[in-house]
Amino acid sequence: MFQNHTFARSHRRKSQAMLMKFGLAIFMVAIAFGGVALSLHLSSQPGVAKTVVPQERVIEPGMVEIIVPLESIPPGATLEPKMFHRVKKPDLVVGPDTIRDFDDIKGLYSRGVLVAEQPVHRDFLTSLQPVNALTASIPAGYRAIAISVDAISSVEGWAQPGARVDVIWVTRDLGSQMAYAIAPNAKVLSANKKAEGARVDSKNSDSEVPTTVTLLLSVRDAMRVRLASLNGRLALVLRGSDDAGLAKMSGPIGEGALFNVGRGVQPQNRNLVSVKVRDRRTGKEELLTFEDGERVRE
Repeated sequence: MFQNHTFARSHRRKSQAMLMKFGLAIFMVAIAFGGVALSLHLSSQPGVAKTVVPQERVIEPGMVEIIVPLESIPPGATLEPKMFHRVKKPDLVVGPDTIRDFDDIKGLYSRGVLVAEQPVHRDFLTSLQPVNALTASIPAGYRAIAISVDAISSVEGWAQPGARVDVIWVTRDLGSQMAYAIAPNAKVLSANKKAEGARVDSKNSDSEVPTTVTLLLSVRDAMRVRLASLNGRLALVLRGSDDAGLAKMSGPIGEGALFNVGRGVQPQNRNLVSVKVRDRRTGKEELLTFEDGERVRE
């Protein structure tokens, strides 16, 4: 009887030992599967940082990497990195004020039109949020003024935003019609409230003639244009794209310049214009002669 009891106890111990080993094996397998599952789960999460070896950008000698707009950006737009991409330009055409990296546009707005695929100068950016697209185009010391136009005074509507024009004033002075260039090389900011860089409907753009245009002028020229609009007629003369406005403007032109009959002997190869001017103090009239905008004293 004692032997049977000892045998039973030994058998229970062996069974317990086997159960412990079996449980431990199951526990280790579970840990292994859990580790694999956790690893796969973490690797699939987009927010988990992965170790990426940055690829060094190779820039050829004599070249500089800058950012340029993917598409033209209108004035007053909030600048974002997605609007730009990196390009390589010769260092000879990249100035010190050219925007080179995405960090250079953070928190900035476009002051003027940023042309697609063209380098951006710092002068065309501002840290102040413009009220609208037009105010973003007005630099310090300048003003925007609107004038009424028609098909003739707007050059058949070709005086569009971005164009350069001369403002001509025609008025009656000393009994005859006179023409004066009162605001040379003015920039057209908008036509019929369409600013430069705005999308234009191609169906109507060819036939549309503006009724008003807004010009960018100095403060004094803006005052001169406003006063002239109340005392005569204004017209715009369109300048060429390559005209930097450095040429001398001609002097005032009177009705006498329309006729070939001159007073006195004038060589045919000279462009002389005579204008009568009244002295406001004495009331006397004096005949002044101009050649290519300069007074001729003979």
